[in-house]
This record gives sequence, C-alpha cells and structure tokens, in this order.
Amino acid sequence: MFMFLIVLLGLIAGSFLNVVIYRLPLGESVVWPGSRCTGCGHSLGVGDLVPVLSWLWLKGRCRYCGGKISGRYPVIEMVTAVAFLLVYLKGDMSCYTVGGWILSSILIACAAIDYDEGIIPNRITYPGLILGFFISYFTVGLPSAFLGALLYGGILFSAALLSRGGMGGGDVKLALLIGAFSGFEGAVLAFILTSMMGGVGAVYLLTSGKAGRKTAVRFGPFLAAGGWLAYVYGAEIINYYLTWLSYF
Repeated sequence: MFMFLIVLLGLIAGSFLNVVIYRLPLGESVVWPGSRCTGCGHSLGVGDLVPVLSWLWLKGRCRYCGGKISGRYPVIEMVTAVAFLLVYLKGDMSCYTVGGWILSSILIACAAIDYDEGIIPNRITYPGLILGFFISYFTVGLPSAFLGALLYGGILFSAALLSRGGMGGGDVKLALLIGAFSGFEGAVLAFILTSMMGGVGAVYLLTSGKAGRKTAVRFGPFLAAGGWLAYVYGAEIINYYLTWLSYF
C-alpha cells in the first residue's frame, strides 16, 4: 500500500512537471492560471487531470476541442512515478529518498526542456542548487557536496570554454546541481556515465545523419541520465566495476 502511495505521488509530481516543461520556456507562471488545453485554451476539470488515466480515457484528445494531446504527457508522469519508486526502494523513507525525489523531478524537467528548446532554465537550476546543498547536509555532507559541485561544474565549464558554444551555461549549472546532490564520488561517476552516454549518442546522431560535426548537441538529457544513475545506483555501479576489474 505504501509503495502504491509512492507511485501515486510520482504520478502527481509528473503531472506538475508537464506544466513546468510547457510553461517555463514560455516565461509563464507554473502556478496560475490553472491547467488548460494548449490548443483551445479551455480550462481543464479534475476529470481531465487524472495522471495517465485521463489521457487513456480521452484517447489522447482534448474533451472540449478534440485536439490531439501529446503522448509525452503520460510518459513523463510514468517515468516520474518509476523514478520515485526506485529511489524509495533504494533508500526507504529518509533524507536520501526525499533528495532523490527532488533531484529526479529537476532532472526530468531539465532533460525534457533541453530536448525541446535547447535551454536549461535558471528558474530550475538556481533553486535546485540551493536545495542540493541543503539536503547534502543530511546525506553526503556539505564538504563532499561542494567538492562534487566544483569538480563537475568545473569540468563542464572548461568544456564550454573549449567548445566555443558547443556546450551552454545551462549544462554547467546542471552539473553543479548534480554534484551538490551526489557529492564528490557521485560527481566523478556522473561525469564518467554522462561522457559515455553522450559519446554514444553523438556517434548515433552523426552516423544517422541527424547531426553534423558542428551541430551543438543538447547535452541535458545525458546529464540527467548520468546524474540520476550516479545518485541512485552509484555504489552498486562502482562495486560492480571493481568486481569486474578483479577478474583481470
């Protein structure tokens, strides 16, 4: 029953993240006015806002204008719910789990916005960085959080300077945030995982013809994936790697 409540919390959080992902790039408030159809502008009722189920019941269409509702809305809700559940299964009810839920929400929103618009809003990263340092006092410790933020943020800041626009300031701020939540060891692992995934993603884009050598890669989704894995499964990944090395 408690895990069901965690999933429900994740679905509700995912529903709110959909609002954040849509409105922040437009400079709109995420609180007021209430939810409305992006096509006809009609205010949505409670029955239109039940996570996942409303989209399925309405067959991906607006109840009022019949316009198509993107399938990404239920996807974001389900991804958030799964992330919340996995964090809880790892940390039970603890400051680590609360921090993981906050970090998951931030990373999902930043990844989606960067994928769509090529930006990572300061309205997410600045408050998120403050929250990361606050929560680190109860989890990885403030010294580790500062070192992690400086390390990861410093590496990406250097990369941004060298790439001359290939990497943006939003990526640097998101790296700072991830380092604050994950601590020094988590930041090191996040950098390694993100580099690997980013490299594979870049090769795919180049070989598939979807990007050229001068195309700026939207790095936010890779940062989000690497940061989340490092925070939630960092110890397991490191232990697995050390065990694998022991065979050689």
